[in-house]
Amino acid sequence: MKITIKKTTWIVIGVVIGLLGLTAAAVASDIDWPWSSEPGFEPKALVGTAAAGNPLDESLELQPDDNGYTGTVIEINQEDIPPSGCSLSEETNWDAIIPEDAPDQVDANADPNWSDFYYYNVPGSALRPRNSSVEWKPDYSSGGCLYQYGGDHLNTYNIHLDIPSGARIEYLRIYYYDTNSEDSIAWITRYDGNGNMEDISYVESDGSVGFGTKLSAYLGHIVNNTSYSYVLNWRPYVNGVTMKLCGLRVAYRLP
Repeated sequence: MKITIKKTTWIVIGVVIGLLGLTAAAVASDIDWPWSSEPGFEPKALVGTAAAGNPLDESLELQPDDNGYTGTVIEINQEDIPPSGCSLSEETNWDAIIPEDAPDQVDANADPNWSDFYYYNVPGSALRPRNSSVEWKPDYSSGGCLYQYGGDHLNTYNIHLDIPSGARIEYLRIYYYDTNSEDSIAWITRYDGNGNMEDISYVESDGSVGFGTKLSAYLGHIVNNTSYSYVLNWRPYVNGVTMKLCGLRVAYRLP
């Protein structure tokens, strides 16, 4: 008798568990699980879940960063933005350093068949070393300059020069910080893709009084991106904070 009761009890339990399992499966079949791996599945947006307390969407209304939003936009006062920690302790006035009659300035005499000057500007901190064993760092406290503090002082730093084909490169300008007796050098190189290269312009830092800028001689090179690629280069010739590259500027005209 006892054995029969035990068997019956286990049968009832099994039936109840089976019914609960079928119920759960039926409910689950109506849910679009966001981690589904079915082909072509795209998870539904998390809108409409705010009522359930979803912390990712506290309102069904459009927000200022949503397309179609037409409500009030709160504008921040630029003076209230905290400093990033990368701002200059004392800003360098490059315009005051460059003479007004410098040949690469906008108001220089222009050929009527060519446009006014366009400029390709690169901060020193954007260049990267060709020798991975050297030690270098950007110096954002001095306006995005770059200096090398260890390794081969003849190492070269470079970056791609992206100027339209047919443009005429006229000048290369270097912006630097130099308190060393040595002078660094910047130059433009073109490569033909077949192992050949040609340096087409160069300019050196000058003096040892701190921030300064120097202009190359006139170049007049017509860019040919079909046959060549162009690179900006810089070599410090000395390690340490006494020699920094702060920027390079290429002045060019369009036909």
